[in-house]
Amino acid sequence: MPGELIALCSAGFFGLAGAAIAKGAQHVRGDNGAFLSILLTLLFAAVIWLARGPEEGWPSAWGVLGMGVGFFVASGLLATVFGRLTNFRAIALSGAIRASLYRRLIPVFSLILAVLLLGERYAPVALAGMALILGSVVLTMRERAPARQAFDEVPASQLRLGAIFGAVCALCYAAAYVARKLAMEAVPDAAFGAMVGAITGFLWYVVAARFSARYRASLTGVFRDAGPWQWLAAASLSMGQVLLFFALQHADVAVVAIIGTTELFIGAYLAAYLFRTEPPPGLWLVLATVLATVGVVMVAIG
Repeated sequence: MPGELIALCSAGFFGLAGAAIAKGAQHVRGDNGAFLSILLTLLFAAVIWLARGPEEGWPSAWGVLGMGVGFFVASGLLATVFGRLTNFRAIALSGAIRASLYRRLIPVFSLILAVLLLGERYAPVALAGMALILGSVVLTMRERAPARQAFDEVPASQLRLGAIFGAVCALCYAAAYVARKLAMEAVPDAAFGAMVGAITGFLWYVVAARFSARYRASLTGVFRDAGPWQWLAAASLSMGQVLLFFALQHADVAVVAIIGTTELFIGAYLAAYLFRTEPPPGLWLVLATVLATVGVVMVAIG
């Protein structure tokens, strides 16, 4: 139960971040808080780790410790680097709405990888709850799917390539979940893992800045370009990321990934009623929210 509750809190922060990003996009500044979120994740994780101290169960063997750190680094590369790069490429090729639909494959890939690589097994009630949550995600596609005519001028080959990048993006994020879980089997310390992942992302920006003007601008303008919405988005992303590590420490990968899809609904309602950047949810989204809520309860019970 604690892992499921932490996963739900993490989804809440990710949903808030999504709504804040949408609000900030009306006044785009720099990278809209992406690099700032890495710095804040590093800060939050370091403060928690220093305040709590290392968790019990740290390995005494250097080889096991190195393997755990290696998996933490791999998860940072998969999510912060490869996941983000393929996501941007999918958006460029097929549009933001289509790309968001592809990212909803993350829990599906997470479930498959968790069963194949981690040997995770789930109670029938939990499986039924997961099915309801995934079904709720499918319902959101009925409301948010783009009109066909919006893509009449886009070559079919380009849309197919965008779908491939979108699927690879989802696979990268799912693999990052598994890598974090494997890392914490060796080094059971969520705050340390979040800190290592953030350091990995930070170093990637530093290295990439030598070759990319966009990355250089993110580094040099991280505080100058950050307005209130960028700060809110970055802080929310950071809290969601740190809580995600703690959720994975206490719950199975597929459970955390599927509960994480509820950020779609949280973000949609916040954007509609708090930030007013989107119209109120329609019938399909309301039905999807009900299904997802029932599904989360079943997963937690299971």
